[in-house]
Amino acid sequence: MAKLKYANSLVQKPGPFPPELQGKSKGKELIPGVTATHLMTADGSVLPEFFFVDCTWLWSGAAKEPVGEPHTHDFSHVLGFIGGHPDDPQDLGGEITIWLDGHKETLTRNALIFVPAGVVHGPILFNKIGRRVFFITIAMAGKYTRKPAAQVTKPPKEKKYSIIDHTKERFTVAAGGKAMPPPPRPKNSTVKSNRILHIEDDMVPGSFYVDFVWIWSGTGGAPAPEHTHEWNELIAMAGADPAHPRDLGGEMSIVLGDEYHPTTKSTLVCIPAHLKHCPWEFHDIKRHTLVFSAGPQGMYSGSHKKE
Repeated sequence: MAKLKYANSLVQKPGPFPPELQGKSKGKELIPGVTATHLMTADGSVLPEFFFVDCTWLWSGAAKEPVGEPHTHDFSHVLGFIGGHPDDPQDLGGEITIWLDGHKETLTRNALIFVPAGVVHGPILFNKIGRRVFFITIAMAGKYTRKPAAQVTKPPKEKKYSIIDHTKERFTVAAGGKAMPPPPRPKNSTVKSNRILHIEDDMVPGSFYVDFVWIWSGTGGAPAPEHTHEWNELIAMAGADPAHPRDLGGEMSIVLGDEYHPTTKSTLVCIPAHLKHCPWEFHDIKRHTLVFSAGPQGMYSGSHKKE
């Protein structure tokens, strides 16, 4: 059977090491004291001009020392810390401290942190991981690079970074990003889900589009019909079972061009600009699954068909 043209757009393997956690120590353990799984990584080697994405599950434990070191980038990026339980989707399930431009920020709720180019950040202290936490780096660069920096000893009063701990009201991809009420649930859909985090330029000036949704169970699909973008897009799904982190506990599928791509594995789908894609469907999901999307645009937009 001939290989599908866009098969390489589906990424299911991690890079060598989560780069935001790299420090002077070269130990093999991701975070000493914390059980973790480095899940998957994508960058410009997957798709020309694609951006950098790196994902790690943190399962449990506590670190005695911070990991990583103060550094800067020549590009803007988002750091995400996503926990959540069906009874309290916004609860991080732990406590994490991160140094940002000299400020010491402690997180106990889900958060997306927008860090503009040139802002000193790091290290990160994982004080307590009581339940699973998804740690993600999304950087607007085809290759991850950084420069070591001295820690800021006198933090400026005006913070150059932004921490978003909520989703955007009345957002739906079915409207091409326009604010409007959520669309009707597709017929026969049994999906149980919560949108938990979202960021765009109208929430944080200078940022880019990122969206996170928990799917708890069921069968259904994303509300967006077939469409295109003028920019590369990430669509992703991550299984959340610590015993089987690369297994979705069901099947998801997406159409890329004229190709149907099903998967039962945690997957980053790297979609080239101008490529027709969707529907994105969820088939009998039995385990909690984190789905998310991102793109370099400040505001989500697309050629969504009117229904």
